[in-house]
Amino acid sequence: MTAATAAVKRRSVPWGRAVLPFIFVCALAAQIAGEGAAIVLGLAFFLAGTAHGAGDEQGGAIRPWSAVGAAGYVVAGLAVAALFVAAPLAGLSLFLLLSAWHFARSTGGTRARQLAFALTAVGGSALWQVEGTGAIFAAVVGTHIPAIWMTGLAMLGGAGLLLAALALSKRWRDPLLWSVLAATALLHPVLAVGYAFLAGHALPLQEGQFRRHGWRQVLAAQGPTTALAVLGAAAIAALVLTGNLALPLAAALAFGMAAPHMLSERLER
Repeated sequence: MTAATAAVKRRSVPWGRAVLPFIFVCALAAQIAGEGAAIVLGLAFFLAGTAHGAGDEQGGAIRPWSAVGAAGYVVAGLAVAALFVAAPLAGLSLFLLLSAWHFARSTGGTRARQLAFALTAVGGSALWQVEGTGAIFAAVVGTHIPAIWMTGLAMLGGAGLLLAALALSKRWRDPLLWSVLAATALLHPVLAVGYAFLAGHALPLQEGQFRRHGWRQVLAAQGPTTALAVLGAAAIAALVLTGNLALPLAAALAFGMAAPHMLSERLER
């Protein structure tokens, strides 16, 4: 772990205590408003967190992506999207495992806390809401989700629950773990994972970037790519809502464009 990564992890706790309650209350309000509101806010959480990986952060500096780097990123993303189209269940499995690894590496605290957050974020909803979570995955990938696959995902969520209990036994005042456990048990799966992603991963890392580089430099580096990502997401959403793009293909594009960021691990270097 580099000094920069350690700095991010140390600084994420005070931020979490201040901001987590507000984000969680927003999530609860959307849950109460109904399934549509919960899904929309969950997707908004994902979109709000994209900026943390929108700049090229290496060697103690952050800058906009070069044309070559951006082109390579897009090509890699399209290759991952093609895997989802060709083998949806295999692609989804690899994506979830990669997400758990990525979340664990960027979470502070003990190893138990890191794994508890990662496994709960990925598998917690399957533990508490197996049927609903399975239905969402089936719609997203466009294929039947075997019961044994969902059982395996629920087991990951169960492991996250046990590790969370271990971590909380040593430090019970942990707003992130408590809120993510509550989110996966109480909130719509899309909203729960979106909350975990934004509150436990994207925003703490974004805060670390602001501290290291200053907000002007971070915005200059991340602004153009973030704007393109938002416009692309809006275009994909519009195509899906108007029936001009199948949801599984839209999901493949979304998963594909997220994968290179996790594979490169630039934020952790």
